[in-house]
Amino acid sequence: MRSVLFTAGTALLLVLSVATGSSAQSAASAVKEFFNGQQMLVTYREGGPVYGTFFTLEVHFCRSGRYITLGESRRHTVLDNEQVNRFTDEGTWEITTFRGQLVLRYLSVSGQPNIVTVNVAPNGRVSLGDGISVVRQGPAQCPR
Repeated sequence: MRSVLFTAGTALLLVLSVATGSSAQSAASAVKEFFNGQQMLVTYREGGPVYGTFFTLEVHFCRSGRYITLGESRRHTVLDNEQVNRFTDEGTWEITTFRGQLVLRYLSVSGQPNIVTVNVAPNGRVSLGDGISVVRQGPAQCPR
C-alpha cells in the first residue's frame, strides 16, 4: 500500500508545458496559474498489459498552496478478479526551480517530499509522456 501511495503521489503533480521565450520566473508563474485553484484528473497505467494496474487520481490544487488527492487503483488478478484500492493524500505544493530546472515540489502530510520536473514546450500543451494524462476538470473543491 505504501508503494501505491508513493507512486500515486509521484504521478500526481506531473508535467506542464508553457510557452518558451520568457524568464524562468514568468514561466514558473504561468505554471502555477495553470494548476492554481484547479481540479485535475490524472490517469496512468503501471505494469504489463494483462496484469498491470490502472490509476485514476482526482487532484485539487488549492490556491492556499495545499493539494487534496482522491485516488483509485484497479487491476485484474490471475483468477480474473478485479482488485480495487481507494486512497487519499494531501499536503502542500509549489512551483520552484531545482538545479536550474522548473519543478513542482510537494510535501505529503505523511512527510514524503517529492519533486516532479515541469517540461516547457513551445506550443503550451500539457505533456506528461509515458501514457500519463492530465485533464482540467474545473475549479478545485478546497476547504476554506
